Amino acid sequence: MREPHRGWAESPGAQFWVVTGVALVLRLLHIVAMSDPARNPAFLAPVMDAGVHDRWAEGLVAGTWPPAEPFFRAPLYPYFLGLLYGVFGSSHHLAVQVVHGVVSAIGPGLAALAARRLWDARAGWAAGLLLAGSWSSIWFSGELLAVTLVVSLDLLGLWLLLGRLDRRRLVGSGFVFGLAAITRPTVLAVLPAVLWYVGRAGPAAGVRRAASWLWLAVGLVAAIAPVSVRNLVRGGEPVVIAASGGVNFYIGNNPWANGRVAFLPGAPLDWQGELGDVVALARRESGEPLGALGADRWFWRQGLGWWRDDPRAALVLTARKIGLLAAAQERSNNRNLPFWCARSPVLRWPVWPGWALLLGLAVVGLARRDLPPDRRRLLVGLLVLSALALLPFFVNARFRLPLLAWLAVPAGGGAVAVWETMRRRGTGLVPRAALVAAGAVVTVSVVPDAVAYRPDPANDFESWRSLGNSYLQIGDEKRAMAAWEEALAADARKPHEAYRWTLPQVYSPLVQLHLQQHRPDAALAVQRRWAARLPDDVHGQLGLANMLLAADLPREALPALEKVLQDHPENLDARLGRAWTRRRLGDAAGALADFTAVVARKDNANAELGVGLALVDLGRWAEAEAHLTALQRRHPELWEADESLAAVYEATGRIAEARASWRRVLAARPGNARARENLARLGP
Repeated sequence: MREPHRGWAESPGAQFWVVTGVALVLRLLHIVAMSDPARNPAFLAPVMDAGVHDRWAEGLVAGTWPPAEPFFRAPLYPYFLGLLYGVFGSSHHLAVQVVHGVVSAIGPGLAALAARRLWDARAGWAAGLLLAGSWSSIWFSGELLAVTLVVSLDLLGLWLLLGRLDRRRLVGSGFVFGLAAITRPTVLAVLPAVLWYVGRAGPAAGVRRAASWLWLAVGLVAAIAPVSVRNLVRGGEPVVIAASGGVNFYIGNNPWANGRVAFLPGAPLDWQGELGDVVALARRESGEPLGALGADRWFWRQGLGWWRDDPRAALVLTARKIGLLAAAQERSNNRNLPFWCARSPVLRWPVWPGWALLLGLAVVGLARRDLPPDRRRLLVGLLVLSALALLPFFVNARFRLPLLAWLAVPAGGGAVAVWETMRRRGTGLVPRAALVAAGAVVTVSVVPDAVAYRPDPANDFESWRSLGNSYLQIGDEKRAMAAWEEALAADARKPHEAYRWTLPQVYSPLVQLHLQQHRPDAALAVQRRWAARLPDDVHGQLGLANMLLAADLPREALPALEKVLQDHPENLDARLGRAWTRRRLGDAAGALADFTAVVARKDNANAELGVGLALVDLGRWAEAEAHLTALQRRHPELWEADESLAAVYEATGRIAEARASWRRVLAARPGNARARENLARLGP
């Protein structure tokens, strides 16, 4: 008999392509909008982790990456990005990001198919469209980060598991989970749930339990083994996937950890996640000649040692991570998502499905009476183990997105159940207790965030600072300066002690750009603000003094220099600055004392010249002549020494020698008007 005709909405293929198409349209709208450098300069100049991936992919194309060491991060994503660079070129950013959008859009299509296998087409539509419209999924589709690839691989693996598990599908699902593992190794945490389910579902497809596990392992090993072999043969160490588990564990478990940000104590401030810095830090702290694997193990021990030494703080931090895991709002570890989403014409509107909605609907879906128990346990196992895999490290939007993608599958079934309950006032699809539990879960997720977490993008100092840096990197100085001014305004509105470490990175380039654009008054105004905001910052005070001297304001420069010397008596730059300031103010004796103190501590031609000038100012002609003559022999390029010697010779009646000195000045500086005037005055 012929099968009854099904409309396109009931067709699995149509459902996949329609959901994927809707997801792709949303992602392309976002990607194209954010490709405008005026809106998002980081599109052309990736920063932080995206910048690392960009460099590695370019190195892969150029043949300079990977180095002869074990992989520090899971390698599949850099290879995927390198492949795109090889096809499109690393300068064709939009083409690369469009492919990212396609990979991201496939995820909702797979979520739809997975929910369809659990229930029906309606659940598939709901699951797919929920993930298609998830704002965090849309956002990360435009970032050069591995999460986009791992989400689609995770959902593909789930879809395969929910089918008939014959040998081919078992190998295929194992291979897909292996690919996900060499993209983000924490996915291996879900293997117990997968093994349990395969052991139950495999025999139903005619494959014995042990054989089911074997075929799954064949696929898994086929994906991971090449990475392990490469690490051993070329890297020289038996690292299974990447030598970063230990350092990430320590980042998430140390006295300075906050559960969200990837801050490595002791690493350089500009650390970009490279293995060399990690190994160097471990060697320095341990005093041992550690390699990549040894350094990784050393960091594991440090993190575990902190748990042993301060279990109360460790438990408090873990509780904070659990709170971050449940929280409705997304936190990023290196970019403030509300700030950046506000710059997206697509994501600035608060209409997109988020974590709390999907979490609540997933609770309802998992409680549906028509969900087979084995599949319910599989889904619960995947979700719980994925969540637990985050807690030893750090919790933020990027690492929570794979969990959200898996939540979308039961959320589709939950959405249908809620709709039917509302439409028919109870259908028996879910117990009432499940609806109450879902409401409680959403309340726990939303209310604490609504009360305690209210990010204000306008006051985000670090985001404005980062935006300015990105503008400068692509050569847009005007917008860079405007962004840095916004950063300083945000700091003025809501100063924070932590900003003192990065404020100089705003003030300094802002001053330099004003000077380069021939606006010394504006540069001086910024430098004054720097010194006032950070009175203990040596560079700010010294910069102010130098600029005041350049503006012929020595009396204002002196207090800034005195402030530095009061706090740092051994600072030779401040002492040298005070010497020149004193001389400008007519205090030749004080200037001589400061110049002499600098010369006694450091070989500094500028300070030695100052000694000679101060001796001339004091009329100590013989000492000045001896000092300047010796200085001229050591540093013949110092034409200023000839200027002062000319003054000494003229003061002591040696006009011929004075003329000779002025001629040497003119030879070194043909445009020196003072030399010409004095030669004219002294005669031939």
